[in-house]
Amino acid sequence: MLEFFRNLGKSLAAKVLLLLIALSFMLWGVSDYFLSGSEQSSVVAKVNGQKIGGALFQKRLEDARARYAQVFGAATAEKITQEQGFGEQILDSMINDVLLSEEGRRLGLQVPDAALVKKIESIPEFAENGHFSKARYEKLLVANGLTPAQFEGMLRESMLLAQLQAIPQIAPLANAGEAQQLWAWSQETRDVESVEIPFAAFAQQAAPSVADIAAYYQAHIQAFQEPEQVQVQYVVFGPQAFLDKVGDKTSAAAPQGAGRASAPSLSAEVAPSGDKAREEKARQLFNAQVENFKDRLFSSPKDLAAVAQAYGLRVEESPLLVAGQVAATGPFHDPKALALAFGKAVLAGKNSEAITLPDGSLLAVHLVHFRPGRARALTAVSPDIAQVLSTQHSAALAKAAAQQVWKAAQGGKALASLTRNGIFPYQNAVNLTRHNPQGLPQGLLPAVFNAPAPQGGVPSLGMAKTGQGYAVFAVTRVAVPPAASLNPQVSAQIAQSLEEQRMQLLFAGYAQDLRSHGEVKVFPQQVAKFSH
Repeated sequence: MLEFFRNLGKSLAAKVLLLLIALSFMLWGVSDYFLSGSEQSSVVAKVNGQKIGGALFQKRLEDARARYAQVFGAATAEKITQEQGFGEQILDSMINDVLLSEEGRRLGLQVPDAALVKKIESIPEFAENGHFSKARYEKLLVANGLTPAQFEGMLRESMLLAQLQAIPQIAPLANAGEAQQLWAWSQETRDVESVEIPFAAFAQQAAPSVADIAAYYQAHIQAFQEPEQVQVQYVVFGPQAFLDKVGDKTSAAAPQGAGRASAPSLSAEVAPSGDKAREEKARQLFNAQVENFKDRLFSSPKDLAAVAQAYGLRVEESPLLVAGQVAATGPFHDPKALALAFGKAVLAGKNSEAITLPDGSLLAVHLVHFRPGRARALTAVSPDIAQVLSTQHSAALAKAAAQQVWKAAQGGKALASLTRNGIFPYQNAVNLTRHNPQGLPQGLLPAVFNAPAPQGGVPSLGMAKTGQGYAVFAVTRVAVPPAASLNPQVSAQIAQSLEEQRMQLLFAGYAQDLRSHGEVKVFPQQVAKFSH
C-alpha cells in the first residue's frame, strides 16, 4: 500500500486529499466524541470517564472509507478498509486524540487565529501564481466535502498536536553521516556458502516407538481430555409470541390459567395501527407474563411441554454443546445461555430457570443428553502423538548434525565437502543483498547479514535455524559501496526520512505514556458491532 501513497504525491489533487486524510487521522474533532453514545450499549470506549459513542465511531469509519475511495478508488479503498484491525486502528486514533486534547488543555496550549491563517496561507496547494487564493481554497474544500470551518477546525487541532510533538526533549535530527551509513547498510552485498540440514532427512530415524507414544500419552493425559458435552431442548419466549394476538381485533387474552397477572384483552377500540404500535403492545403483554412464564417452569419441572403449550411456543433441540465453546449461531452463542445448559438443575433432569437473552427474550432449557468429560482413547490420538514426537526428534537430530558440520568447518573443512554425499543441500550465493535471498532457506538471510565480515581471508562461520531445518554458512566476502557514490539529494532524503521516523516513534511513545497513565476501557463487542 505504501506505493499508492508514494505515487499519489505527484498530483495536486492527490496532495490535497492526502493532507485531508492526514488531518482526519490526526484529530477528528475531539469535541464531537461525546455528542453521541450516552447509553452504555452504544459506547465503544471510555477515556478517563468520557465516552466515545458507537455512532460517531461508525461515522469516522465511513469518513475514512470515503476519503480513501476518493484517493484510491472504490475497489482499492474497500481492500484497505476491510483489512483486519482497521476499525481498531481508527478507534486507537480516536482514543489518542482525546488523551492528547486533554493534555493540551492541561498544558494551556493554544493556536491563535493569526497562526491558523498563516498556516493555511502557507499551504502551496491553495496558492495561485505564488500567492494564497481564497477562491481556490474554497473550491478544493468543496470538492472534498468540507466546509472552511470544518477544515480549519481540523487544522487547528493538528497544529495543537504539533505543539505537543515538541514536548519530548530528544531532538530527532539525522546527519549526513547517519544517512550514508544507512545507505551503505542497505546496499551492502555478500558472498556466502551454505549447507542446509533439513528435518526431513531424519524422518525415518526419528519415528517413535509404541512405547514412546504410550509414555507421552500418560505424561500429557490432561492435554487429551475432551470437555463435557450436552444436548438440550429449549424454548425462547419473547414479545413475538404476542404479535398475532395484538393483530386480533377480538381478544388477546393471556394463556389459559396463566395466573395472577393475566394479560388484558385488546378490544377493537384500542387495536394498534402500525408495526411499531403492535410491537409496543406485544412487548407490554410479554412483560405482563414474564413472572407467569417463570412460575410454569418451576411448577412443571419434568419437561418444557406445559410452558410451550401455554404460550404457543415451539420446543427446539440444540446441537451438541461443548463446555466452554459458544455456538456459532442461535441462543447458545450467548455465554450465559451456554452456562445455563450446563447448570446443576438441568443436569439433574429439571427445567432450568429463565434467563434473559441480549434481545430481551427469555430462554429456558431441559436436558436431553449429557456426556461427562473424558480422556480420548490412546488409539485415537496415537497418530497425533507420533507426529509430535517425530517432529521433536527430527529437530534434535538435525541440530546435532548441524553442530557437527559447523565444528568440521571450524576445523578447516570446506562446506561443499560436508553434505553427506548430497543429502544436505549445498549452495554458493554471490552478491547476495538484504532484498534478494537468491533461494536461501527462510531465516538464513538475517543471520548471514548479522554475521561479522571475514578477516584475513578466513570466512565468517555461523549456524541458524531455518523454516525447514538448520543451516551452516560461511560468509566469504563483504562489499560496501564507497560514500562518494551516494547522491547528495538521496542522502538528504534519507536523513529526512530518519528524522520523520524518529519523530513518529517519539510521539507514539508520548501518546502511549499518556494512555498508560489514563483510564482507557474498550468494549470489543461494540467495536465489532459498529465496524460492520
